Amino acid sequence: MTAAPDKPRILAVDDSRVMRVAIRKILGKDYDVIEAEHGEDAWTLLINDDTIQVVFTDLSMPYLDGYGLLDRMRNSEDPRLQEMPVIIITGKEDDDQAKQQALERGASDFISKPFESVQLQARAKTHVSFKQTSNKLTNVEAKLERQAAVDEVTGLGGQRYFCKAADDSLAYIKRHGGQYVLVRMDLDNFNQIFIKNGKQVADSLLKTIGQHLAKQVRQDDMLARVGLSKFAMFLRDTPLNTAEQCAERLIKTIASMKFKLSNKEVLQITVSMGLYEPDLDANTDIKTQIETTEQYLAQAINNGGNRWVSHSDSPTLTAEHVNLETALAHIRQGNTDSLAKQGNALLARVLPVLDLVGTQLGGEIKNLIDKLKQHSSN
Repeated sequence: MTAAPDKPRILAVDDSRVMRVAIRKILGKDYDVIEAEHGEDAWTLLINDDTIQVVFTDLSMPYLDGYGLLDRMRNSEDPRLQEMPVIIITGKEDDDQAKQQALERGASDFISKPFESVQLQARAKTHVSFKQTSNKLTNVEAKLERQAAVDEVTGLGGQRYFCKAADDSLAYIKRHGGQYVLVRMDLDNFNQIFIKNGKQVADSLLKTIGQHLAKQVRQDDMLARVGLSKFAMFLRDTPLNTAEQCAERLIKTIASMKFKLSNKEVLQITVSMGLYEPDLDANTDIKTQIETTEQYLAQAINNGGNRWVSHSDSPTLTAEHVNLETALAHIRQGNTDSLAKQGNALLARVLPVLDLVGTQLGGEIKNLIDKLKQHSSN
């Protein structure tokens, strides 16, 4: 472990010595700037120096370019490298397609050459502050941070939270019965919006969308931001057609929202959604089910976006997976046909409660409950 520097440590990666010197001169007063000439040198520094908080990197470099460095960091088994802010330094040769590719590989932000000192300092301050906050969370309560990580931009749960909470819910449902629908939602063409308008506008859009989504889900449901413009939901005891109605409502509402920019331009956002009702008998984990949900999201996007695609591998309820919450959800939605064959299973689950009530009330109520118990045992 490297000894902590007196100032936050930033890694500047560029095959141009002039650019590295420029970064060091601008940031050197407030930050400990270390340099790397290309991605391979940067990778060596990153895996051996755990005090580096932010990376500024060029895209075009020998040996290992900026894309390759991003890939290694985001695919690393070290959470520190997976989550470290990486600001891409773009030049005239880097078009919007190059920026989008960098975003897809996990870039945190961009700054263009020639950059102004104020811009560079602002990027450094923003991302160092974020990294310091994340480090404090990890050091103070690592377990809590892993299980209930909060996305700083939207205030929603993060990817770690979602996977852990959904996995716990799946284990409970396998033991006690129930039903759920997984939802994956992406903002259409968000990378282009990010590239054209910058991180501040992009974050403002995400925050607004996140707040709107939070108002639409129930307390028992799970909602999280799991990527740049990616959201996930775990809807418990929800029939698929109810989830579809919710998706349709969300898509129409978000499409009608208008976001005013500082230059008075108005942005309109659309979203695509994939919905998946898993087979409760299947021996699959939540990660596999999320990957399946992604397939239906991809279909919605490939069909033009601003729509949802759904699929169910569990078209009918089975007795071992019927619980009262699921039954009530179906009844509220008028889906009683799916419960028609599960009367005895439901009765068996509710009888212990009825038996307790009958014991307390006695009389005709007790006789009626005794008859129900006899019917259930036949």
